[in-house]
Amino acid sequence: MTVTRNQIIVVSIIALLAAFLFAKGYKTSIGEVSTATIKSSVFDIEAYIAEEKKELSPVTVEKVKLLEADTKTQNGLQKIIVLWDSLNNQLISAHYMEQYATIEPSEKNWFAAGSKFYTFASLSNDSQLIAISASKAKKAFEKVLELNPNNLDAQTATAAIIVQIDQDVMRGVALLKDVVSKDSNNVQAIFTLGMLSIQSGQFDKAEERFQKLIKLQPFNPEYYFYLGEVYAKSGNTIKAIKTYETCKTLLKDDEAKKEIETLIIKLKNI
Repeated sequence: MTVTRNQIIVVSIIALLAAFLFAKGYKTSIGEVSTATIKSSVFDIEAYIAEEKKELSPVTVEKVKLLEADTKTQNGLQKIIVLWDSLNNQLISAHYMEQYATIEPSEKNWFAAGSKFYTFASLSNDSQLIAISASKAKKAFEKVLELNPNNLDAQTATAAIIVQIDQDVMRGVALLKDVVSKDSNNVQAIFTLGMLSIQSGQFDKAEERFQKLIKLQPFNPEYYFYLGEVYAKSGNTIKAIKTYETCKTLLKDDEAKKEIETLIIKLKNI
């Protein structure tokens, strides 16, 4: 079933989402929208869909209209989810996945809905839509945890949202540490804790966490990049340069390599 395939895809990408949350200044952008504004505003998904359809070709609009007539059934919802996925609109796809999960409330379906909302929140530049979709993601992941309290991916994602949207760092960190207590090699939780450590200036803890990640995944350049950042920010220039050089050897993208080389040159000139 196509929806199941999409679920597999969102599970595979969730480990990367915390990076987007922190690296894009997610907390800062949310901070520009007051909690009162977020709570009082009413997001009209139908109006949003109508606006998005204006950007589609007449042929695609007709396809959408045809599928919209059958969104009360699981089969109809599957088809419209696939269509909006093909159009790269995660928010609308998430909206219909949420409906699908309501009809068929399984752990996998709620996780898929949460992941779609979470993906949109992580990649969007609209602070209001980020807040709304992240809130929906959190509710979906909470549904997952009601069905399976041991779903550590859902717990990790919930913790990241609690930190960034609710700005309740202590509660979020407690959830992440609980994940690590259950699975000491949980990459998602360790990574998120590492990013929080960098953000809060706790470089000793960040160093420990990213070194752990490198041991778990020694060929992942992203972990070397953040460890290099930790060393650079804590004043250990020699280790920073060495770590960035290792990161560069693992990168395949030439532009990314050039950016790392620029960082290395700046550090060597300090």
